[in-house]
Amino acid sequence: MKHGFLISCAFAALLAYAPGAFAQKLDRGLSISSMPTFVAKGSWMVGGSANWTFHENENFRFLVADGVNSSGYKVNVSPAVCYMVKDNMGVGLRMGYSRSNLKIDEAGVGVGDIGLDMENYHTLKHTFQVQGIMRNYIPVGNAKKIALFNEVQLGYRFGTRKVVNGAEEKFDGSYGNIRNLALNLCPGIVAFANDHLAVDVNVNMLGLSFGNTDQSHNQVAGASFNSTVMNFQVNILAIGFGLYYYL
Repeated sequence: MKHGFLISCAFAALLAYAPGAFAQKLDRGLSISSMPTFVAKGSWMVGGSANWTFHENENFRFLVADGVNSSGYKVNVSPAVCYMVKDNMGVGLRMGYSRSNLKIDEAGVGVGDIGLDMENYHTLKHTFQVQGIMRNYIPVGNAKKIALFNEVQLGYRFGTRKVVNGAEEKFDGSYGNIRNLALNLCPGIVAFANDHLAVDVNVNMLGLSFGNTDQSHNQVAGASFNSTVMNFQVNILAIGFGLYYYL
């Protein structure tokens, strides 16, 4: 009887201690509320990124391609605005416009005894994009000059694409409407050049997108293409640079 009483008391003491033990929380110092203030609540972030590339090839040779005569360009503009709803965290809106043009006058592709010639190929694509964004900052040290950040993007993109191949009797053309819904995670690093102007570098590392393209070929035949893409990788070609003003 005495042993039973002692066991009961030990079990009761364990139950009384267990909630406090299990309620303990490991603090790794990543809570926004416990971090130094990098961007204060009530601040605005205004800015964006832009890039432009152009190429022109004359009788160019690359791997299996030979005699390439082509020209093209690609331009991207992405302005953004963000309001800090609390220290080191903000929500906002990002817009985007992209336009690309590629014209191939002639090109030859050969692998062994197999050869393929291309000429008078022209494609033009332009898209618009709107995104809701949320940014979280993790200051590096207490200097308030450099911080890591993650930008969550939920956006919708739409646009058109035109493809023309051949000339005169052998003319071929298609027109497509593009629609895409995507969720992206873009981590990066930001550094202040002065009290208000900052430069950041980010990479689209994780994303999930759903796309649809309706196509009309020679204004006669119709087609549709649906896609679902999920990526989890660091793409060097997807690294972006932005210039932002905090006020």
